[in-house]
Formats: sequence, structure tokens, C-alpha cells
Amino acid sequence: MRIAVSGNEGFIAPYLFSLLDGIADEVPEEALTDSRQLDAALASAQVLIHFHGHPPGEDLDRNDPEVPRVMQSVSRLIVDAKKRHQGLHMILVGSLRVHSEADEDGFHGKSTLSPRDATAEGQLYMEERALENATENSPVSILRLGNVHGMPLEGEKGRGYLHDFAGQALVGWVSVPGDGTGVKDIIHVKDVCSIIAEIAHNPPLTREALAIGNGWTYPISELAETMAREMGAEVQLWADERDELWGAVDARHLQQRIEYEPMVSIEEVMGEAISNASF
Repeated sequence: MRIAVSGNEGFIAPYLFSLLDGIADEVPEEALTDSRQLDAALASAQVLIHFHGHPPGEDLDRNDPEVPRVMQSVSRLIVDAKKRHQGLHMILVGSLRVHSEADEDGFHGKSTLSPRDATAEGQLYMEERALENATENSPVSILRLGNVHGMPLEGEKGRGYLHDFAGQALVGWVSVPGDGTGVKDIIHVKDVCSIIAEIAHNPPLTREALAIGNGWTYPISELAETMAREMGAEVQLWADERDELWGAVDARHLQQRIEYEPMVSIEEVMGEAISNASF
């Protein structure tokens, strides 16, 4: 099996290429604006993994009004290519920010959709077009990620809000959004890649949408206090929370789909953030 990977966002994709060593090929960035190049990149692929949960250019903010138009243009090109390549399993990897908020059971594939910013609007556009064109021969998987943590393979600073907390703790304080009771789902980049790989090898019958996370429901203040205590810092509540998306993932759906269990524990995620804080 050959897997094509497009929309490389620079953090998750390198881990995925490492995991799929020998069977994954990167789709050139220029192919996402040229149908002939895209057809050539997909010619031998049985799976296309496309990262579409981030702005299409490094100079564009998530809420830049230009973002949806650019993302929609790429979406139409990719979905049209999918129609031409029968038998292609499309996996779209995006963000939970297409949801307005979690329901009482947490985020899941059928949670209410209401994009929280311009990038999420562009993401949802592509998801809807892809699902409309899902067939038994060309299935579609939508994977919406929680808060992904880890150290980039290319040596940059750690990703995820716990890494941000650890960096703040170096100067003596940790700034917590809101009153500290909010919950964010945490998942390590290694677990994200293991899930994507498993879905790639086990496509759905036709279509599916999954929220990707561990279902951990630790209040953000509890995690901040643990980190502050370990690093000799203090916690300050009531930082701006206007752009925050609170809620855990209902992990039961993922566990039923692929019998998923996390390889990286919350303690290991926090330990990595603390040990790499001064990077």
C-alpha cells in the first residue's frame, strides 16, 4: 500500500512519515494548485492523508478573511482529484475548532458544528465536500484533533499548552485562561500518528467523522498547579479565554473504532514539557 501525505503542517507530518517509513510519499506543495501535478502525485496511492486544520500559508493568521477562500480552492482541487482516483481512501486531519463546544459527553463525530474562526470555516467546507463524495470504493475519514503535545522532530520548542505553561513557569508564573475549571483534551503527537496509521490501514465502509483525543478531564488549573509546583512557580487565573475551546473528547468512539489506548500518559506529557522548558 502506498500513502500520499499533503498539507504538511511541520509538526505532526514528520512523525507520521517516520512511522510510515517506506510506504508514504509527500505531495509537493505546488501540486495543491495544479490538478495535473496532483494526479501524478496520487497515481500510485491507495490512501491520501491531508492536513487541513491550519492556515494555508505561514503569513496568514487563523482569522485572516482570505483563509477560507484559499482553503476552499484547495478543497475543490483535492476532492475533484479524489473523484478521478477511484479506490482512494481520503483521510482529512483537522481541528476540533469546527465545533462550537463539547456536549455533555464531550466531543465526538456528531457534535454540533459551528466553526470558531476563519480557518475552521475553511476546514469544514472541505470536510463537507469530501463526505458528499464518499463511496464504498472511495471512503472518507474525518479526524478532528484535540490539543496535540510533543517536541517537533526538527528541534523547535515544544507544542501544546502544557509546553507553554512550562515556558511561563521559568519566569515564575503560569497564566491560566478563565477560572481554571476548563478542560482541554490532551493527546501526544505519537498517539495521533498511531491513530492515523491505524485508520489508513482499516478504512470505514463509506464515511466517518471522529474526534481524536484521550478523554482526559483534568481541569486546566490542576495541571497548571502541578507544573508550577514542580518548577517553583505560581499560578495566576483569569487570563483571556475568548478564543479557547473547552471540553474533552468522548474517547469511547475511538476505542470502539480501532481499540485505541494511549501509549503516552498525561504524566509523561507533563514530564516532557517540564524537561524541555528551557530548550
